[in-house]
Amino acid sequence: MAIEEYSTLGANAFRKHYDKLVKSIQEPDLPVLGAKFFSRQIISQETMEMVGNVATSRTVRGSKLILAVMAHLEVHPDKFEVALDVFREELVYTELADLIKQSYGLSTDSTRVQATTALSKYASYLRKVYLRSKLPARGKWPPSPCKKIIKLAAIEKKELIATGKLIRPESVDEYMMNNSMMPISMEDLLLEKNTSPPKLVVVQGVPGIGKSTFAWKICRKWAKGKIYQKYKVVVLLRMRDTRVREARTLSDVFGCLNPHDKELAESTANEVAKNGGKGVLFLFEGLDEFPSTLLQDEQSLLVEILQGLSLPEVTVLLTSRPWAVQKLVESCGEQISLIVEILGFTKEDIMRYISYAFDDEEKAEFLGYLHSHPQLESIMHIPLNAAFVVQIYKQFKRSQQVVPHTLTQLYTALVKGLLLRHLKSSMPDFQLITMDSLPEPIKSQFQQLCQLAFMSFTKLTVPVTFTDSEAAMYGCFDSLGLMQSSANLSIDTGTTVTHSFLHFTIQEFLAAYHLSKEPEQVRALFVEVHQQDPQFEVLIKFLIGLSNGVVLWMAGVLNSTHVQWLYESQSPKYVCKCLGNGVVLYDLKDQTQFDLHALTYCICHSNCKWKLAVDMSKLTTVVSIDNERYTGKMLQLLIHRASSFGLKLLFSLPKQLFSSLYYLWVQGNDCSYSILADLIQGGIMAQLKILCVYELNSANILEITNAVETSCRHLTNLTLCSTTFDPSNILPLCAYISSRTKLSALVLFENSFARNSLQILISAIPCSKSLTTLQVTNCNVSAPDMEMLSVALSNSSVHTLYITICSLNNDTVEALVCGLENKSKLRKLSLYENCIGKEGAVALSTAVIENISLKTLNVVGNEAIGTEGAMTLINALEYNTSLETLYLPASCEPIEYQSFLMKDIRKSNRVSFHESDPDYMTSMYM
Repeated sequence: MAIEEYSTLGANAFRKHYDKLVKSIQEPDLPVLGAKFFSRQIISQETMEMVGNVATSRTVRGSKLILAVMAHLEVHPDKFEVALDVFREELVYTELADLIKQSYGLSTDSTRVQATTALSKYASYLRKVYLRSKLPARGKWPPSPCKKIIKLAAIEKKELIATGKLIRPESVDEYMMNNSMMPISMEDLLLEKNTSPPKLVVVQGVPGIGKSTFAWKICRKWAKGKIYQKYKVVVLLRMRDTRVREARTLSDVFGCLNPHDKELAESTANEVAKNGGKGVLFLFEGLDEFPSTLLQDEQSLLVEILQGLSLPEVTVLLTSRPWAVQKLVESCGEQISLIVEILGFTKEDIMRYISYAFDDEEKAEFLGYLHSHPQLESIMHIPLNAAFVVQIYKQFKRSQQVVPHTLTQLYTALVKGLLLRHLKSSMPDFQLITMDSLPEPIKSQFQQLCQLAFMSFTKLTVPVTFTDSEAAMYGCFDSLGLMQSSANLSIDTGTTVTHSFLHFTIQEFLAAYHLSKEPEQVRALFVEVHQQDPQFEVLIKFLIGLSNGVVLWMAGVLNSTHVQWLYESQSPKYVCKCLGNGVVLYDLKDQTQFDLHALTYCICHSNCKWKLAVDMSKLTTVVSIDNERYTGKMLQLLIHRASSFGLKLLFSLPKQLFSSLYYLWVQGNDCSYSILADLIQGGIMAQLKILCVYELNSANILEITNAVETSCRHLTNLTLCSTTFDPSNILPLCAYISSRTKLSALVLFENSFARNSLQILISAIPCSKSLTTLQVTNCNVSAPDMEMLSVALSNSSVHTLYITICSLNNDTVEALVCGLENKSKLRKLSLYENCIGKEGAVALSTAVIENISLKTLNVVGNEAIGTEGAMTLINALEYNTSLETLYLPASCEPIEYQSFLMKDIRKSNRVSFHESDPDYMTSMYM
């Protein structure tokens, strides 16, 4: 092609070798060179995109690239050296760069070229590998119902919350907000901070979310020049590769990806070591497949790199399951610059994915299937699982079989399908009923594969990835379609072929299948040892689903993992056997729809008594409720800091579950109490007997009292806590107390009573014929309040009274005991932890002498009464033979007490001294 001369030497130097340049530039290198010229502002973005368009011939794109470079050099002759550097970075074009420079009239700088030769050559090799290779799998894997591909999403995590759960409880936006997350793109993962590249960036994700695809995309995009061009080389190291895990030197590491050129690996290692790893990005894929014991291996080079002890300038990008990230933080936390998570599919992505797979009628039926099986619905955000669910649903519908509805049933169907596909060519008419019905020798080969999966998963002897010769050692001559083959990223495909299981979760299933065939003692020991380790959570779930003969001994406190395991068994008998007949505590914090579905299954098929709470660490005083008060199946629900979303989710459970709800404890907010009132009025808590609510406002008081009056006819105990009452908002509560016929206990805890609001409430007590217990704890009370209470008691049915921790002094006690002198029905009076002195004790002793109904008096915690006050109360027993128990402060025991007892042994069992409240467990939250 004839090209006119340019006016600058640089442009003409390129013009002289134009034909050779166009002919020499090969297809895989065109987009790389285009991206590099664009990043150096030598060509436009339009030209770069055109160069990367494979629909146009290589010659045309190469020609336009060189013409664009020459046009730029005509205007910017100072960019000549920059343009030559682009060619030098790709070793195969170094000679062309030298020729062009000689045409310019300058000598080549061989020293400069030689200095970057090893690393540039290695980088050029990897670019070709990444561009020419596909994901390391053969056959139709992973199964996909459509050709459309939905992109993965990654987000930043401001704080590490490595839950490791397969199931997501909310939408992507809610998940991000609830876990303090911020969106982030793949391009921004390795942004510099304070001019320094990041040390260690962790990308975590649950099984099947796309971590391997994510890592592969980074390599491909780097090879195409689209991202991370500040790094001279991106080295992909798969942790499942035995050679990677056993690498002891840097040349071993570089030799993993290019085992045929040891000299290049050695030279590259020397150059990288000399520069401290500057300009090098290591991509560690699958830390969860790296034995956790190796993280403590002081001789492991990979561990030294992770801990920053070797190659201080290198950047590491790492992918892993969440449970392994937790262990990484413990050993390398200071090195971590950023933690991100792969989110998978949004709800919109899932709907789009389903729309590609089904027509409108099939789609509606499939969505109904998902809705009725929350476990499968809640794993659809994982691309691999979405493909499995769709594919297996189609297969079962075509054959008119019962569609799976647990994870174990799903993967059982998947493995059976893979086996049938493998056997189709040799046994086209074979029908596989169960995996135990496989014919020989396939059955033996399958059992060997399962054993291999178990041994490699538990890191006993066999690596996760192994060569043909290693597979032959274990008798695995045929992988039965359950394994994939790869050539370890070598350009010469077919050499050093290795095999690994199709996916880590499939390996877990096969390992569980092997373990399910072991004796019960072996299975029980395995579960006992590993049930607290998140690494084995999925395997144990599969084991229970395959063989529910392993009894999980649960110490009365369950979490979502436990109920999911129990649900996986699909055996009511197994649930009863594991839970027994005692009391079970369950924390409802951060529940998914499937967690609640599994919980419902466990409650409905168990013989135990349930206490449900949100964040039970904050409810230590509540778990002392008397569980024997009610018979039959009991359900306690304890909700701390309830949100509107949480309440709606919780009460979306089947209504029959709440037919046994007798105790409800809620600490929420204004909005959640409005929703709670609506739920109560809906009638789903008709058998509720105890209601305890915190921090109500005026509107909430009206809503809650109206709701329970209308729909909770069996309510016997109402506890109001941390609420401010005034004369206006106390009236709905007074009206409720007056109208009820079954309310037997009213508890007021840590409330504030403005003006005469407590007196207004007290005036309603005589109107109730059922109220027998009144407890006022840690509230502000006055002498007029106690005087009115004294009058009210003489006309009411109240026989148990607690006025505790209310700073009662002598005056308020004297006002209270006026009504106790043979006028009230009071049988029990507790004045624990007040400020009663000697004068107050004298007033109480007068009431004791006059009142023949009182059976118990508690003044523990009132040390101010002294020994004289204590002795005055003891002497009152001479005149009141009906008082059975007198509790006194331990510090007030009189010296003459022992001699008093010796004179009257009959009174020795009626008096006791205590440092703390002996009544506390029965008084608090009646």
